[in-house]
Amino acid sequence: MEFAGRLRPSEACNYLAVPGLTGLDPDEDEGDLVVGFRPKSSPIPSRRSSFSDEDSDPEPPLCGSRRVSFADAKGLSLVQVKEFDTWDVPKLPGNDSTDGDGKDSMEYHLSPLTFSLPLSSEEVLAKVLSQKVELETIGLLPGTTIVKGVIRVLNISYNKSVYIRTSLDRWATHFDLLAEYVPGSSDGVTDSFSFRLTLGPPFGDQIVRVDFCLRYETPLGTFWANNNSRNYVFFCQCRMKDGTEKQQRENANKKSCLKTFR
Repeated sequence: MEFAGRLRPSEACNYLAVPGLTGLDPDEDEGDLVVGFRPKSSPIPSRRSSFSDEDSDPEPPLCGSRRVSFADAKGLSLVQVKEFDTWDVPKLPGNDSTDGDGKDSMEYHLSPLTFSLPLSSEEVLAKVLSQKVELETIGLLPGTTIVKGVIRVLNISYNKSVYIRTSLDRWATHFDLLAEYVPGSSDGVTDSFSFRLTLGPPFGDQIVRVDFCLRYETPLGTFWANNNSRNYVFFCQCRMKDGTEKQQRENANKKSCLKTFR
């Protein structure tokens, strides 16, 4: 507040008291009594919200920076691994793997048509000596449609290449697949080469026919093996695993015994 002059404490107390009205004539038309002090600025009343301060959450203290710590700094692990067993996974009704509808109940089979394997070591060596190249083994990798075979050739030159000429449409078209040398397979007379032929599933109910023959190239000449002019022919098909069909019949009999109550 702003005062007109410096006052002594006793005078200040009298000054703040309500002035007497004895010296005033009630008949006189005078204005209101003017008090000798006034506030420099009126105080602004503060509003209180409908929520009390006690109900509101205290504000977090302000800090200049935050420290970030990781679990490994406290000796804990950053990775948590949890293992699940197959029997822990709940099975939905009608989605039982034992029904044989999934891929686990199917497998691929390779059936030779114009040749039979395996041959004895004496038979393979005799054919290699006569025609310089011969198919030794062939089969499917378990659970896949990848055909893997081994070819035995006569070691008549250090520089040599072995190809598998293959057709999937009865020789309307064909392609050549280069075989790879098998390290440590040389016995001084013969060498072994291996190849892999990937057949693209799914086959469904169809049977894939594969025709192929062998070509052996050396600086001394090119030699062929075509199974006595009949070529090597085999079929690849997808069918149920052994025992799956029987399991399906048993499951069907069990389901037929169930009755629905309404």
